[in-house]
Amino acid sequence: MKKFILLILIFSFQVKAEIVTVTGTHKHTGNFSPNESCSIALEKAKLDAIRNVLGESISSEVFSSCSEVDGELNCTRNQSSVLKLRADIVDLNPEKPSYEIDQDTGVFICKQTIEANVVPIRQNTDPSFHFDIELNKRTFVSEETMKIKINTSKKMYITIFQRLPYGGTKYDKITKIFPNENFNKNTNNLILDNITLKYQTYFPEEIDKKIVDEHLIFVASKREIPWLNEYATYESLKKQFIKSKTLLEIENIDYVIVKQ
Repeated sequence: MKKFILLILIFSFQVKAEIVTVTGTHKHTGNFSPNESCSIALEKAKLDAIRNVLGESISSEVFSSCSEVDGELNCTRNQSSVLKLRADIVDLNPEKPSYEIDQDTGVFICKQTIEANVVPIRQNTDPSFHFDIELNKRTFVSEETMKIKINTSKKMYITIFQRLPYGGTKYDKITKIFPNENFNKNTNNLILDNITLKYQTYFPEEIDKKIVDEHLIFVASKREIPWLNEYATYESLKKQFIKSKTLLEIENIDYVIVKQ
């Protein structure tokens, strides 16, 4: 069964960095080349570095949310991208990967040790400023309508970004989809109470798969922020979070689209 990432964050500004040394490992099976196994080991090491600095509060839900759709390599990279909204790895020094054989199973294992300088984003816990997101479903057949119910604790500005992690420069971007004239014909993102938005899903015709993962990033703010229509990476979006200097709450949800 596919598990979904659901991560809520509240941002204010950066705090003191911490240097950690961690090792990520991955067993090489028939599904991965040795290089891919080491890539997964590196991403796991980055995740562990962030988890070691931020603590166990983010470990169980995010680290168990691997996608059966994208595969373990893309899943691990997506997890890493989501967690990087909570912390910067400002300096990364990876050692040369080492290799060993599991004596019990004979399976090849890649081990990747890194030294990482992790700068967390300090959280501002305002219990009166929060929102809840509810989708009508998490698996859609192409051209089905997604209904997004947003419940807010008070007046706030809601912006929705979408990431299509299909690979390649055409898709691996973060695009603002709300407010937008094509999204529920609503260009006002000041939410006073509760609202239900409608979004038409589409399967990308040029993708040679039967099913794809997509991601929504919901950002709530106390004041209106001049967001760009598109960000090249999570890092560039996060820089906007920090630059905004206002209380933000972030929720990250993924869903699946099935080809007709």
